[in-house]
Amino acid sequence: MEFSVATISSRPSLFREAASAALLGVAAGCTTAPAGPAQLWMGQVSQGAPTQTVALKSWKELKFDSLVRQQTDFSCGAAAMATIFKYAYGKRTTERQVLVNMLKVADPDLVREKGFSLLDMKHYARAVGMAAEGYQVEYDALRDLKVPAIALLNLRGYKHFVVIRKADSNFVHVGDPALGNRVMSRAQFEQAWNKVVFVMTGKGFNPDTVLLNPPPPLSARRLFGERSPVFNADAAEFGFGPAFSFRL
Repeated sequence: MEFSVATISSRPSLFREAASAALLGVAAGCTTAPAGPAQLWMGQVSQGAPTQTVALKSWKELKFDSLVRQQTDFSCGAAAMATIFKYAYGKRTTERQVLVNMLKVADPDLVREKGFSLLDMKHYARAVGMAAEGYQVEYDALRDLKVPAIALLNLRGYKHFVVIRKADSNFVHVGDPALGNRVMSRAQFEQAWNKVVFVMTGKGFNPDTVLLNPPPPLSARRLFGERSPVFNADAAEFGFGPAFSFRL
């Protein structure tokens, strides 16, 4: 038994299924594949279709977009400061640079045992010419922040610095140096937060910083919605014409 499909456009549902399968394969690969170019076989879309070279980012990399990741157990404060320096003020700095220089104004033994304190971070920020201060505020004040701030959270007994990117009535977008960008409910955040925010200001601040405009939460549903289906007109741009001839 044999039947054929003359063109992709004559069977849009078949095309959408094939395109969606191909794109879900890309999504699955992005969760584990290393960054860099990869070859994507488009034969699931059209017979004889060329192989396309696409850039891949792993799911882990996407979670740390516009965020400096901490490399040690006690460097969340240094990574949070480096994030703000880099993405809000355009300074070329790394977590290691901040870490090494903060150790010069802090007690190294105490840092290794308990991590940096807000006082250590304040001293370092002022040493590099920034105005820095910690403020005790209520939750509603977070909604009016015009600059990214740092908060200390108590997560199951583990004290951890995160960057506050944006807050609204029900959720807080945080840049977590250990877990990546994520969204916490207001209840989760308030339960862990000590109502203190650490704010740094200085020359060179970019009011359009990406830190104040976080993307929607990363999820498979969002990725699928953004990348599929591929419409017939899009496929035509690649020169796809005849579809498969099936034999059963």
